[in-house]
Amino acid sequence: MNFQELVQPITHSKELNPKLWDGNKLRVDVRNKLLQIAKHFEDYLNYPNLKILDITVSGSNAGYNYNEFSDIDLHLIVPEANKHTELFSAKKNQYNFTYDIQINGIDVELYVQDAEQEHHSAGIYSVLHNKWLSQPNPTPPKVTSSEVKSKARNYAGIINQALRSSDVKKCQNAWEEIRRLRQAGLETGGEQSVENLAFKLLRARGQVDKLRKYITRLTSAELSLGEEYEN
Repeated sequence: MNFQELVQPITHSKELNPKLWDGNKLRVDVRNKLLQIAKHFEDYLNYPNLKILDITVSGSNAGYNYNEFSDIDLHLIVPEANKHTELFSAKKNQYNFTYDIQINGIDVELYVQDAEQEHHSAGIYSVLHNKWLSQPNPTPPKVTSSEVKSKARNYAGIINQALRSSDVKKCQNAWEEIRRLRQAGLETGGEQSVENLAFKLLRARGQVDKLRKYITRLTSAELSLGEEYEN
């Protein structure tokens, strides 16, 4: 990856995304569609007695730092979701893979979030109650592009070294290290932290997905028998 050719990783607009927002409120048609999508996802989960406390939108499109790669993070907030993390995660991944849902050309990603889980985001908007839970800050971030690119180079080095190893354990460790670094950035600097912006830059360029798919392929090979799976 030639980082000199990368698009500007830090974006900041003076208004919320007009494809989704009418001033400071979620557009009526967008809100109605998000509620419909959330209901469809709830039915897909097919989890008995699922108690939805709220439905929220967060991430870049709930703030001023959205760009062409930003999706809509739609969260179903439920109690004690952490007790069923693997189940909800598998269902979420399967749903997002099965359905290609967009609103005004923007991808919608579904999540199940524990009601007690701390969520770091530029802003958090309750679709269910039609109000802000945490309003985004319109002030431009102080992080520079050079800082983000430098951190992204570091992450890319970790990924590339893992990809060359052909070792599933090393690849898994690399993935966990990058996730840990990103989480640390979110906890200290929020969504506009250098670590999070670098992660999102690599994700937009396909590097993160490349590592995850490679881990899946290596794991499949380990669990398979036959010449077609030999490295």
